[in-house]
Amino acid sequence: MELIVYYEGSLQTQEWLNAVLCRDDITYKKLPTQNNSTEFTRLPAYIADILYLDKPDIIISGSFDGEHERPIFSIEFASCTPQYQHALQRFSRMMASVANGCPSIIIIPKLKRENDQGVRRYTRSRAIEYGAVRLMDIYRTPAFIFDWEDDDGILKVEGTSGLPLIETDSILQLRKLLTESIDHFHNIDYVGALWRLPIVKELLDQTRVRAYSGGAPSIAQPGGGTGESSQSNLDLKRTADLIDEIKGKSNSHLAEIEKISNFIKEREYSLVFYPTRVTDHAGDPYVGMIGYYDIAFCRVGKTTRERNYNLVAYCNAVSIDQINSSMTEFNNNKCPFSENVSTNKLEKYSYHLKYGCKLTKSKPIRIYAELADLVIFDNGIIYNVG
Repeated sequence: MELIVYYEGSLQTQEWLNAVLCRDDITYKKLPTQNNSTEFTRLPAYIADILYLDKPDIIISGSFDGEHERPIFSIEFASCTPQYQHALQRFSRMMASVANGCPSIIIIPKLKRENDQGVRRYTRSRAIEYGAVRLMDIYRTPAFIFDWEDDDGILKVEGTSGLPLIETDSILQLRKLLTESIDHFHNIDYVGALWRLPIVKELLDQTRVRAYSGGAPSIAQPGGGTGESSQSNLDLKRTADLIDEIKGKSNSHLAEIEKISNFIKEREYSLVFYPTRVTDHAGDPYVGMIGYYDIAFCRVGKTTRERNYNLVAYCNAVSIDQINSSMTEFNNNKCPFSENVSTNKLEKYSYHLKYGCKLTKSKPIRIYAELADLVIFDNGIIYNVG
């Protein structure tokens, strides 16, 4: 079997993974820096699908005939301070993998000092484990959180790589998981075979315990725990009341809200969050949070139509011009059809004629378009039609 690894980063990423897997026969291929590049159009379809919402650092794949690849695991390195929103900024990378049948791993500290080894120390929110558990419950595909081990909040790294120290309990457990997964990759039902592995059962139990300890996350307390939440910016509203509220914003809102899809109106309740930015400066909340709100509190099935609650972005003091200007820039500067036809762009033409710009427009717009049922701006609305 050939192992193929798509990755971001430097040669040190290759060296780290070679050492973890104890092998030097891996074929490495760089992930494109942008989805609107020619290199992106050349990717296998399953890789492009995984990159739809966001991009993990590593995608490990396998092939038995040199042609037909399948994913084995994706890996995300999260060296950020691990509190609630920072940890969940990476969640969409795990979600995109799992939703496309690729088991996923995030390696993130349990404890880390603030940048520059400061005095303040941050502990990991249990929300990231809860999100992983919910993904596994919904998609029946492994999704695990591994500890990036530390010394009193200072991360342990392998040499000068900036990547996790290998000779630690967590990364040695990761080695066992990946090695046994590769050994069972020949199964036609590869993901089904994973669930029978003792290491996977052990990690599932470990993840569930962490997710639910001290109080599982809830809409009132999305980071978990008990007591007052300083992190909650979520409301569960009756959909009929929300629609009435939107109608009162302006005559144009009144006209537009009448057109929204019936399935949105028919859900009795809507989960509402309140972005202050959508496309600017990584969004606020981070766009990765939207996937967590969906999976943790709305989703009951594999598609966005299978929800208990609508997922609604109520963008107070935000203009729909943020979306319009981003799409105008794409259409004018990045869409391959914005210039005269050139034989140098045949691959991009072919790709966009088949798939449109679904995977190549800007990440915030991709995520909102995929996940939000309704986005309310001060001067307009956008809604999910399917």
